[in-house]
Amino acid sequence: MNRTFAWTVILLSLFYSNISSAQTAEIKPFDTATNENAASDRLYADAIKERVLNNDKEAEILLLRFLNAKPNVAAAYYELARINSRANNVEKAQQQIKRALVLDSDNKWYQEFYGNLLAAKNEYLTAADIFAKLAAKYKPNEDYLLKSALLYQRGGKNIKAIGQLEEVIKQRGLDEEVVIQISQLYVKDKNIEGAGNALHRLIDANPKEGRYYALLAELYDNNKMPEKAKGIYEEGERKFPNDISLQLGLASFYKRKKDEKNYSLYVNKAISNKNLDEQTQLTLLVSYLQETEKDSMSKVNGLVLTEQLVKAHPFNASILGIYGDLLSFNNRPQESIAAYKKSLSLDSGNINVWQQLLFNYTDKPSADSLILFSEKALTLFPSQAILYYLNGIGHINKGELTQGIKAITTAIDFQPEDNKPLLAEMYSSLGDAYNSNKDFKNADANFDKSLNINPSNATVLNNYAYYLSVRGTRLDDAEQFSKKSLELRPGEATFLDTYGWIFYQQGKYQKAKELIQQAIEKNGKDTDATLFEHLGDIYYKLNEIDKAVLYWQKAKEKEPLNEEIDKKIKNRKL
Repeated sequence: MNRTFAWTVILLSLFYSNISSAQTAEIKPFDTATNENAASDRLYADAIKERVLNNDKEAEILLLRFLNAKPNVAAAYYELARINSRANNVEKAQQQIKRALVLDSDNKWYQEFYGNLLAAKNEYLTAADIFAKLAAKYKPNEDYLLKSALLYQRGGKNIKAIGQLEEVIKQRGLDEEVVIQISQLYVKDKNIEGAGNALHRLIDANPKEGRYYALLAELYDNNKMPEKAKGIYEEGERKFPNDISLQLGLASFYKRKKDEKNYSLYVNKAISNKNLDEQTQLTLLVSYLQETEKDSMSKVNGLVLTEQLVKAHPFNASILGIYGDLLSFNNRPQESIAAYKKSLSLDSGNINVWQQLLFNYTDKPSADSLILFSEKALTLFPSQAILYYLNGIGHINKGELTQGIKAITTAIDFQPEDNKPLLAEMYSSLGDAYNSNKDFKNADANFDKSLNINPSNATVLNNYAYYLSVRGTRLDDAEQFSKKSLELRPGEATFLDTYGWIFYQQGKYQKAKELIQQAIEKNGKDTDATLFEHLGDIYYKLNEIDKAVLYWQKAKEKEPLNEEIDKKIKNRKL
C-alpha cells in the first residue's frame, strides 16, 4: 500500500468514521436539579435511553423539553449536537456544541466533538488548533497529535504538521511511517533537504537496513536530483550488495534514464535474488518482459533469467509456462513444447499454456499432435472456442475436411462476438475448408462473413480472390478483392500472383505477364513452381511457345513429381 495513503487512511479513521458515535460526555451534576423538579431530570434520562435505541426524533423532543426547564445544562446541548450530526445537520450540530462549550469550556469531549465537526466542514486549521490544544493538555495524546498533524497538512500548514508528528516520535520513538510522512511534508513544502534529513534519521537508526538508502535515493531522483540519487544508491549498494530494495530502486533509476544495459543488469540481480520468494520473482520477471516486449535482446536476456528461475524452482508451473513462451520466441520449438508439457503436468488448469502448446503444432506434419492435445484440453475446457478451432485446424491439416469443418463450426458457436478478429479468422478458415471440399457455396458464404467482420484482412481478400479466379467465377469481384489486398500490402509476391492470374482468366495476358513477373522478381530464388507454371501458361496464350516451355521446365525443377507440368512440356501446349 502507498505509504502516504495508508497513513492518511489511519488518521481519517480517527475522526471521520462517524462523528455521532462520540463518547458520552462527562456530565457535571445538574446545578438546578432538586427534588422539586426531578420530573425534568427524568426527561434527560429518557432522552438518553431513546438515543441509545437510535430513536433520535423522540430523544430530540425530550431533550428540548428538558432544556426548556433547565436551559443551562451543557450535556443536553452536547447530546442534541450528536443527534443532529448523525442526521447530517452539521450547522445545527455546530450551534449546539458551541452552546455546550459556553456552559462547560473545559470538557474535552465537547472540544473533540467540535473539532470533528469543523473538520467535516473543511475548516481544517481551526479544527487542528483545537486538537493541538487537547494534545498539549491531555495525556496520552497520540490520537490528538495525529489528528492535528493531518488537519494542519490539509490546511497547508506543513511545518505545523511536522511539529505535531515530531511530538509523536518523542513519545513513540523513531517510527518509520511517521518519519516518512515528515519527509513527504517537507517535500510538499519544497524543502528537499529537510525531507532528506528526515530519511537520514532512519538510516542512522537502522545501520543494517539497506532499504532506507533506497528510500532516500528515490526521494532525490523523484525531485530531479539524479546525481545525488545515484550517489546514495551506490553508497547503499556498497554496504548492502544483495539488498532487494536497492536492486529494484536501481533498476527503476536506470529505466528512467533509458539506460537499458544497467536496467537489465539490476532487474537480473533482483529476479535472481535468493532473498526473494518465487512468486515475487515471477511477478518481477513478467513485468520486465512486458516492459521490454518489443526488444528482442531483452527477450534473450529474459530467457536466461527464466532458465535460472527454472533451475531454482523446477516445479513452478507458471515459471515453466513463461519459459516455454521465451523458448518459442527464440526459435527453440521442441524445447518450448517440452516446457509447456511439464508445466501442464504440474498444473493442467492453465488454458493459456494449453493454447501455447497447441500453437506449436499448427504446421501440417504435426496434425496428429494438434488433434491429440486439443482433445485432451477440451476434456478440461469443453466450452473454449479456441480449442475447437485448433482441433479443426488439425483435422484440416490432416485432410479430414468434414471433421475439421464440424470442429470449426462448433468453435464459432462458442466464440463470443466481442473478439471479432478471431471470429473473422474462424470464418476464413471455414471458407478454406469448404473450398477444399468443393463446397463452393458455403466457402463463399464464410469468406463473406469473414470480410463483413474485417473488410481489411488482406490475406482473406487474396485467398478469396484466388479461389474465385481458379474457378473462373465472379472475376470482377475477384479483381476488386485482389486489388484491395495489394493496396493494403503493396508488393506482396503472393498477392501479385493472384492479381495476375485473375487478369489471365479475363484474357488480359499482357497485364497478367507483368504482374507474375513482378511476383517472381520479389521472390527471387524462393519462387515456387506455381509462379513459374503460371508464367509459362501466360506465354503460351501470348503465342510465345518456347518461353512457355522454358518456364514450365523451371516449374518442373521446383516440383519434379507434377505430372500436369510433364504433359505441358511434352505436348508443348496447355
